[in-house]
Amino acid sequence: LRCWARGNPPPHLECTKDGETFPAGVPHRVTRADAGTYHCQATNPLGTAVQNVTVWVHCEWRRGAGGL
Repeated sequence: LRCWARGNPPPHLECTKDGETFPAGVPHRVTRADAGTYHCQATNPLGTAVQNVTVWVHCEWRRGAGGL
């Protein structure tokens, strides 16, 4: 999971989940705790764009594939 935005000029990006800052641009290994709605805001001198993204995490394991 990674939050990112691009633009010209490059935007400043702020992402939060449940009111806590989520590090933008840094790859993050996903766990079930990461499920939820993320609020992302990208801003540069030309304006601001806002996007809410809902993430669902589906974990699957199989016997013999790292499971019990």
